[in-house]
Amino acid sequence: MNNNRYQANKRWRIIDLIQWTTQFFEKRHIENPRLNAERLLSRAIGLDRVQLYLQFEKILTHNELDVFRAFVKRRISKEPLQYILGETEFMSLKFKVSPSVLIPRPDTEALVEAVLQETASEEPLHILDIGTGSGNIAVSLAHYLSVAQITAVDVSEEALELARENAALNAVDARIHFVQEDVFSPDFPLRVGTDFDIVVSNPPYISEDEFFTLPEEVRLFEPHRALRDGSDGLTFHRRIAELGGELLRDGGKIYLEVGMEQAARVRQILQEIGFEAVSTVQDLTGIDRVVLAKKKSN
Repeated sequence: MNNNRYQANKRWRIIDLIQWTTQFFEKRHIENPRLNAERLLSRAIGLDRVQLYLQFEKILTHNELDVFRAFVKRRISKEPLQYILGETEFMSLKFKVSPSVLIPRPDTEALVEAVLQETASEEPLHILDIGTGSGNIAVSLAHYLSVAQITAVDVSEEALELARENAALNAVDARIHFVQEDVFSPDFPLRVGTDFDIVVSNPPYISEDEFFTLPEEVRLFEPHRALRDGSDGLTFHRRIAELGGELLRDGGKIYLEVGMEQAARVRQILQEIGFEAVSTVQDLTGIDRVVLAKKKSN
């Protein structure tokens, strides 16, 4: 961003900056340009968005303007807004985020809601979250299922550190046990435990061909290990389905997030392994987003 455009000697009011930056973002094809401008300005000067509207005539200090300029420069480089702010919202809860984890998305709320819709909030459950990332799934389930005990697993220690922070931030850390482990390790069931009531996962499901078609904001900034599987996009689904027999108690359920046009293949994987009651749940856009199934009782 060209700082001269801001005219160093000009006294910039909140309303002027919002209008100027909105137009600047529009020209740079930033989605939701006014929302981005408002969120970044709110963070730069320490006011929430409501306060921005109440203080439109406030003039920024030189330090506040410098911080805002830096934010705008990062945003037009396609760095995601959530990484710049260091936080996002998921299931009406606040989560810290960093480039070490995927940004929680509304699509994944369909996965959490699928579990909640089939589960009584007071039912004592043991849930396994594979690939917890920021902890958004584990923390949300712990928040809405008041007596559930959750084991949250990730291969990345950086992700687990952030997930622990998010569990504490949302006051559910006493009911989540975090484990660093690779789902492809032969010792995975021994390390994380067995006899779970529910296994839930939003695994990496971007195929190698699809990865290079992703938007720059995703492809250049979000962790590749959490996005792509190095193959056809179903490597993790196959592995988790194979482990399901060991990880789940009889009658336990598995919930897997899937990408576009993957649901039919994941249903087939689960059926071939021996799961029953295999079904699909759509997200708010009508895309088949979650495949769920039940382990047969002996």
